[in-house]
Amino acid sequence: MFVIPTADALVDFIKDFTGSTDSDEIKQCIFLAELSMRNIELPALRSDPYDPVNIGVVDEFGGIPIPSDMNKPILFFKQGQQVTTTATATGSNGGYTITLTSIPAQALQNNMIVSGTGIAVGAQISNINGAGGIGTIITLNLPNTGAVSGTLTFSTLGIQASQTGPWIVYDRIGDRDIITQGMIAQLYLQPVNVPAVIRGKFSEVAGKYKFLPYVAQGDLINLYYYKAWPLLYTPIIDTNDTVQTNAVLQTWPEGYVYSTLREYYIKRKNDADAQVYQAKFDLAWNVVSDQNNLGKWSGGHTRLTSVWQPRQYRQYNIK
Repeated sequence: MFVIPTADALVDFIKDFTGSTDSDEIKQCIFLAELSMRNIELPALRSDPYDPVNIGVVDEFGGIPIPSDMNKPILFFKQGQQVTTTATATGSNGGYTITLTSIPAQALQNNMIVSGTGIAVGAQISNINGAGGIGTIITLNLPNTGAVSGTLTFSTLGIQASQTGPWIVYDRIGDRDIITQGMIAQLYLQPVNVPAVIRGKFSEVAGKYKFLPYVAQGDLINLYYYKAWPLLYTPIIDTNDTVQTNAVLQTWPEGYVYSTLREYYIKRKNDADAQVYQAKFDLAWNVVSDQNNLGKWSGGHTRLTSVWQPRQYRQYNIK
């Protein structure tokens, strides 16, 4: 497999190919090229929806903050009813332990996801020292990001959840639709312990994801999405801040090469060569898109009707 190992190696390659001697000019062309690749859907950019870091914990308002590295959603889903409980606790910034100051309604267990003030995203219980009441010391797998205080939420992972459902796959709709339909969602029967896959809905509202049917505080939603990727060069040339590689350069170097050459020849007023490399870039992009479409629609999922269409609770699948 052909790989360009670093950003500097890419600059050297473009300089050798074009005969340019201006590194800053090439870096500017790379930056413009990267702007045209922001929405590329490469397998290397897909999140792991089963990694605790990518399992969103619903807050008290029924939303999940949009991850900072979110580029575009692929699929959100809920694997079943989780065991969720709350308790107050304290802990120090940078520490791996928290101390309970109240008794949780349900027993805590290892591998539960913990969320709340001062708790790192994706933190899980790795050890419990005590009987589970006040004074119990809980060790986490990630250090606290700040002083821990207030009420914390403890939730089981999906793989530990009830196997009686409901299992919900969320389809994306518009923010106006999620707000409008949310006004009457409480009038619908909520799916509970239904052995079927339900089609729910989600949308972005005020920096958070909102869901229908409604989700409760502490619920866990698996987030499968394309991640944003760091640019190699920015308009301000600072070698101390340069990112030397990223997932796109490592898995799709032809995109970098063709788009950078296109920007270079556009800058040099050479329209003929710019069109040549634009065509090469389009062809490389279409190959990626074609493979994505094959992955979505080939194999066993060739039926005219999706196997995931619900047989119940059709109000969550309004056409």
